[in-house]
Amino acid sequence: MMAPQRNFSRVSALAIALCCFAFPALARGAGSDRAPLTIFHADSLTGYVAEIAKLYEAAHPGAQVRSESGGSLDAIRKITDLHLPCDILITADWRLLQTPRAGIDRWAAIFAGNSMGIVYTPQSKFASEINAGNWRQILARPGVRYGHSNPQRDPAGYWTLIVWQLAERFYDDPDLAARLAAGCPRANIRPHNIDLIALLQSGELDYYFGYASDARLGQLKFLELPPQINLGDFDRAADYARASVVVGAAPHRKTITGAPVAYAATLTANPPNRAGAIEFMRLMLGDPGRAAAARAGLVAYPSGLAWDPALAMPPGLRAMTKPLDAK
Repeated sequence: MMAPQRNFSRVSALAIALCCFAFPALARGAGSDRAPLTIFHADSLTGYVAEIAKLYEAAHPGAQVRSESGGSLDAIRKITDLHLPCDILITADWRLLQTPRAGIDRWAAIFAGNSMGIVYTPQSKFASEINAGNWRQILARPGVRYGHSNPQRDPAGYWTLIVWQLAERFYDDPDLAARLAAGCPRANIRPHNIDLIALLQSGELDYYFGYASDARLGQLKFLELPPQINLGDFDRAADYARASVVVGAAPHRKTITGAPVAYAATLTANPPNRAGAIEFMRLMLGDPGRAAAARAGLVAYPSGLAWDPALAMPPGLRAMTKPLDAK
């Protein structure tokens, strides 16, 4: 009487074991579009990426977006040096995607801009006095502490140094850039732009040079600088290019020329969820992306711009952009 029960138990165990092998295989075969979508992006895009992610997940029930923010150069190193799985890379300087790098496609969809200025709080020293005409004098007052991010790790850092050079010429104020650098000790320079928000809120800094969109992240105040120096006007690219800075140490030292702050996205060479990544970028380049950019405090471009020298951009994305040289 017991033998049939033992045989049934053996058959049941075998069936369960087969299911354990079969169902994951079926899931892998049918669920490639269900793979999590991973995005490494500049930290100044935190709010923007979160909003696009909500739109994407709403349009794709069951989909999951995983985003990691940080300095643009650190985001690149996660792919090239650490070989972390990623689908979309978004940088705060589109030109970073021009350099051939293992693991990253060599094209860029430029979708929005930003501008540089001075971020502060109502509690910052002389907050009630500072304006676009006197900020140089305010920052030079005794006891005023200001900072910026690391130029070797974060584009906002080298954008700051370029803004200082442009300001020196715009205000006809010799040695302004050198004086600003001298007044900003190493302790006030942090790895990433977003790291400086906490220093403002705690009172450790009075001001820092950052993006207009930063004010949306921490309920901060933002002093807009003249368009001739704030890197926010794409039509002033030639004027911004008159300034340049050298960052890094030999043998990796390089010169960075001034340019409009322009964000760009591309795919990794072997994205785990390629179809999802392309669909996410379609949202970025379309009307939803432009609306999200405006709400995030970015400069929303009327159309995406494509840097695509080898015509490697997916056709569906290329159709939503116009060539960069046609700007």
